[in-house]
Amino acid sequence: MKKQHKHQNINRRDLLKTAGAFSSFLLLDSILAQTLWISSAEGSQVPLESLRSALNPNQALILIPSDKMYAPMQTMINRRHENILPQVRVLCKTNESVAICIQWAKSNNVPLAMRNGGHSYEGFSLSPGLVIDIREMNSIDLNQDASSVLVSGGALLGNVYETLSQRGVVIPAGTCPTVGITGHTTGGGYGLLTRPLGLACDSLLSAQLIDARGQQITANENENPDLFWALRGGGSGSFGVITSLQFKTHQISNVTTFIVRWRVGLREATHIASLWQQWAPQAPNGITSLLNCTLRDDQIQLTLVGQSITTQNKLKAEIKTHFLDQIQSSPVTYKVTPKTFMEAVNQFAGNDAPYYIKGKSDYVKQAHSKEALSAIFSQMPSRVVVIFDAYGGAIRNKMDADTAFAHRENTICSIQYYLQWENAADSNKYLGTLRKYYDGLRPYMSGYAYFNYCDLDLGDNYARAYWGNNLEKLVAVKNSYDPDHFFTHAQGIPKRI
Repeated sequence: MKKQHKHQNINRRDLLKTAGAFSSFLLLDSILAQTLWISSAEGSQVPLESLRSALNPNQALILIPSDKMYAPMQTMINRRHENILPQVRVLCKTNESVAICIQWAKSNNVPLAMRNGGHSYEGFSLSPGLVIDIREMNSIDLNQDASSVLVSGGALLGNVYETLSQRGVVIPAGTCPTVGITGHTTGGGYGLLTRPLGLACDSLLSAQLIDARGQQITANENENPDLFWALRGGGSGSFGVITSLQFKTHQISNVTTFIVRWRVGLREATHIASLWQQWAPQAPNGITSLLNCTLRDDQIQLTLVGQSITTQNKLKAEIKTHFLDQIQSSPVTYKVTPKTFMEAVNQFAGNDAPYYIKGKSDYVKQAHSKEALSAIFSQMPSRVVVIFDAYGGAIRNKMDADTAFAHRENTICSIQYYLQWENAADSNKYLGTLRKYYDGLRPYMSGYAYFNYCDLDLGDNYARAYWGNNLEKLVAVKNSYDPDHFFTHAQGIPKRI
């Protein structure tokens, strides 16, 4: 028996025209020469006017490459993908306009992508066909007692943080303010409040999306709970366009940030990293730390950095006991600083200018041997940044199978390998450098990866790397809610395993 999903119909489906039917109308109306044609997936031509006539101009703005606003709206954080030029981008302001775009794309077999933040490392929010851009759908509405917040799908993390901080509440999410909350949350959502409060997806109470039929679906613990399970870690872009998310909020106004930096040789770098892997996932839950590693002037620079909601004295005691008393070299930087939550957000925000970027990742399931850590540091190329992110804490309040995010129970940390450069001409060189380094570390790694650091180099192994033993259930949910696999991208949930 076919599963019946709870949904609310969105009308105006009758406004959509197939390419052939509308072409005949245009011929009769003698305006064919003025019509812009869009290529479908199989190469046939679809008149853009069929979409324009279906959309309310007060609810959506259509952009084509000749429009002045097209280029500014095309900007992505990763310039490696700026050559993917959508034939049409629609800035949607309402659920209805999103539904119409989906129906039009499906009726005419036009390739589709969804955009809110634009931080996809592999450009999954771009398409050569249509981009449904929901950045105009960015409202943030706290309930009366500030215990939950309803966020539209196009909101950015920084705007969410700023709105919540005015009421002394937070949600746990990432550090970059221009990341879109939808993609971040559906991929899991790691950040500097993760160990005390969990991942972003762990605070998600409900989500609304427009599916491939152009119908609105609510997913939470009571309505479509299997879809709700999948949206918490299954990644963005596989089930529909998410138009709103409701989160539980947490009362936090002030935090303490810390930074401890050493510049050392290989042996001591290995020692520091070993100390960090022993301490970080077992530290008091209020402390979330990262270990940032780079080469500086023939030395290895290791920066212990993070955020705490414990007392300053407790934090300082942890740093002293587990690092300062154990390491021969004195740190070149040592700061423990109380801040408001928004001051901490601004501290960790970093530079958001577009670059050519490549990211890769690993999950560490058991502490690395000294041999493995020595390989990480001795093989590390210049310009590559290696970042260890501490897990444990509230991440382990759920089992691996409780949500689609599958890296909880036996995960010590994740590792991100990050490289950025300024000139397109250097892309092949730097991509080759990072791939060679990553390949050399395979004997020491688990083979799992973080979806939000998406990596096309994973090839056919990507689905198991991202979702582990949850893959089978994810595939079943995907086939239930999107049986035609209309919503696809290069690393979406596959049709079969």
